[in-house]
Amino acid sequence: MTNVLIVDDEKIEREGLKYLLSREEGERTVFEAANGKQALQVLRSEDIQLLLTDIKMPHMTGLELSKKAKEENPNLQIIIFSGFSDFTFAQEAIRYGVTEYILKPVNPDDFHKVLERAESEISKRRKKESREIKEKNFLQQYFLQSYLYSGKKEILQKAGELIDLDKWNSWHCAILIESDVALFDTAEENLEQELQKELHRMFFYMNLNARQSLILFQDVYCDYQLVANHIYNFLKREYMERFYLAVSRKFDGCESLPSVLE
Repeated sequence: MTNVLIVDDEKIEREGLKYLLSREEGERTVFEAANGKQALQVLRSEDIQLLLTDIKMPHMTGLELSKKAKEENPNLQIIIFSGFSDFTFAQEAIRYGVTEYILKPVNPDDFHKVLERAESEISKRRKKESREIKEKNFLQQYFLQSYLYSGKKEILQKAGELIDLDKWNSWHCAILIESDVALFDTAEENLEQELQKELHRMFFYMNLNARQSLILFQDVYCDYQLVANHIYNFLKREYMERFYLAVSRKFDGCESLPSVLE
């Protein structure tokens, strides 16, 4: 799904671009703005990946809009449309980080090509971000589990060189879950998502092994015995296995984590 913002002071032009988008494969959510000021409001309130903008508009030109939009979101893909054939506009557009420059009236074939290139860049960026998140999560899980079981300060120091330990220091309570069966290796992804829906609070979830999982919480002012009861009832309802939950003492600082787990 791509979020697209169309900016043009003429409604008929916006409708034309919406029609061209409707002919293209793929799913898109389309937003509209009649000028640059409205467009900036949309860009700041919605997660827009692709900006389609006219170059000549009241209050703010498409080039000015592109410059401001790129400053706030460097990853934004921008396609500018204009009736001006002067090459200086194209040069200026490239300088502001515009992806493509198309002359009006828009040729559907040209539109298809530039849209395909822009959405290809969006797809590449998403894959790269997803890969980076997975790598970061792997490092966090690896170092955290190593530190939990060993308590070695050198592991904590090494972790601090590669990941941000502020998150670790924000945890103040832990709940250990144990099952009679090897459940957590297969249930990990779904279980974390279901717990998010069930608990409505921030936490960090990790598998310790096939039969044990650990949940770390940030909120200091919370009765975690009640939270544990909530989790226990949810697990019994969903999995029909035997579960045992242990609630830690309140703690400050990630140095406490090995003793907390123990």
